[in-house]
Amino acid sequence: RVELLHERFDLSGLHVLEVGCFEGVHTVALCRRAAKVTAVDGRVENVVKTVVRCAFFGEHPTVLTLDLERPGEDAGLLRADVCHHVGVLYHLSDPVAHLQDLGRWIGRGLMLDTHYALPDQARDSYEAGGRSYAYRRYGESSDPFSGMRSEARWLLLDDIVELLRSAGFASVEVVERREE
Repeated sequence: RVELLHERFDLSGLHVLEVGCFEGVHTVALCRRAAKVTAVDGRVENVVKTVVRCAFFGEHPTVLTLDLERPGEDAGLLRADVCHHVGVLYHLSDPVAHLQDLGRWIGRGLMLDTHYALPDQARDSYEAGGRSYAYRRYGESSDPFSGMRSEARWLLLDDIVELLRSAGFASVEVVERREE
């Protein structure tokens, strides 16, 4: 994934925001490609694992514990050229607001790897930004692989693409579709 991101954006000299660093596997590789890396995760135990792994490999990114759905005053820390966004969107309770925020935080582009709802699975809807969005309800738990809220919303792929475009990402390329 890091190589795909580097092929598209040439990370040399860039600041990369890694959303959902988990245990730092991608963080180390990002540090070796980019000039600066800011890695965030909602769970302090994941942040600690990332810091330890990166230190073991001689890398020292900025690593933060941050709830992406409530960044508050820390939102300014999320500004970067490029975003590496893997395995997080489908854990959020308000993915629409988050995608809109990405347009304010990220200057050049992002790689988003996420689950999404198929049309026959999106049985619920919610209002965000003056529009209704269909979604698949997904229950979360408290394990390290889950989101920070009890329920997540999986959006339709077409809505994700549209939201990215409206957030300012003029070119959106769907590289792979997986039903998971």
